[in-house]
Amino acid sequence: MDMETDRDHSDETNEVPDEDEEFGLYLPMRLTSNKDVSTRNIGFTKSTQTCFQIIHEALYRNQWQRAASFFTTYLQTLESQSTKDLRRAPEILWQLGSEILLNHPKSMPEDINVFSETIKNVGVKYYIPISLEQVYFLLCNGQSAEAYRMLTTIESWRFGMISISQHELLKLVQAYRGIIDCWSWLDKKSSLDHTEMDFASQASLNRDMSAFFRQASITFKEILKHPGVWDPFILNYVKLLESSGDKAKAEKVLVKYAYNKKNPPNPNAHVYLYEFRKRRGDSDEELIKVLKALRMLVPSHKLMLEYISLLTKSESDEDHQLALQVLFDLLDFSGWKDNVEAWNCLVKKLKKTLQSGQSSWISEVWNSRSNWWPSYHFTQFQMAKNWRKSVKLAIKKASVAALLLGQDCRYFTSVYDLGDEKQKKALDRVVKLLKSLQ
Repeated sequence: MDMETDRDHSDETNEVPDEDEEFGLYLPMRLTSNKDVSTRNIGFTKSTQTCFQIIHEALYRNQWQRAASFFTTYLQTLESQSTKDLRRAPEILWQLGSEILLNHPKSMPEDINVFSETIKNVGVKYYIPISLEQVYFLLCNGQSAEAYRMLTTIESWRFGMISISQHELLKLVQAYRGIIDCWSWLDKKSSLDHTEMDFASQASLNRDMSAFFRQASITFKEILKHPGVWDPFILNYVKLLESSGDKAKAEKVLVKYAYNKKNPPNPNAHVYLYEFRKRRGDSDEELIKVLKALRMLVPSHKLMLEYISLLTKSESDEDHQLALQVLFDLLDFSGWKDNVEAWNCLVKKLKKTLQSGQSSWISEVWNSRSNWWPSYHFTQFQMAKNWRKSVKLAIKKASVAALLLGQDCRYFTSVYDLGDEKQKKALDRVVKLLKSLQ
């Protein structure tokens, strides 16, 4: 019995050296058949894939606690036998974990920092990218001193060829330093404006401010020489220039950022320029130009309602016709289907257009939609849903339905039957308008 035991044990503990190793001790390994290894790997892969899918769905549904509970299980990907999976695991864990911690109701800033420190030391390939995101988080939480210490650590980090390959990312280190210098200048400016001090203190503060302003300006100018999306740095640079009274230069920076063809298309660049010109009190014509460019990139942007309002105030018939086009384009998108303000705006535009004898404008935008808008916006199902969600929404949509499809369309008649006396009077005015145009 003992001999059999010894023989079995010796069979199970044959030493199998790792062919990839050139030195070191070789620990005994249990011999397993290829079939056993294959079966275990397939089961491991399926379990991690299933776990990932559950986490992905939980994130999509904003179920942060459910995502967190499965994330702890998903950490087993670090034990994968696949080199490809192991190479990608730190980045995936970082992205999933950060998203969960940033939104989890019980998450604390310390949790995010601890998690980031752990993950970036698991996958050194992502050390600098994770550290930079950690810096951004610290800055968003007003922890500029801690962010500055983190930037110093990133600059001194070295790990062979990996640190060399990530040299380009170090430009962001300087860019974040520019943000910190900008904030330091703003803080000292606030102290200078609101605190009484003697001449010597004031002179010292002015010297510090000049240094911070110069450092921040040089840093921002340098980063903007490179094509890219630099939104956080642009916002701080513009704030620095505006606060110093150089609004002309601030506008020049924003215009170049928005219209530089070397930069990738960026709707935010046009939003920043629009908000700046709106703050400065520019004319409607100037604001319209900016929003026109924004519409080319994002026709469903929330600022399109302001664009429509500006076009409507214009004295040009061309602008009024464009406002109608923009409004129809907006309501093509599902995110605007239940927006009361948009439907209310469309009711007014349709009435005004019909009353001014420009029914051809409506025909131009309606002809391409007549075969799909009724089933998209004006079904009985939509009517019941709209009525439950917002009676005002249902009334506005019913008015539009009548103006486009006629007063006999089912959406209009159904809402009319459900409405009270006041609501029916509002719909009667639509019917009266239609009859006056016959």
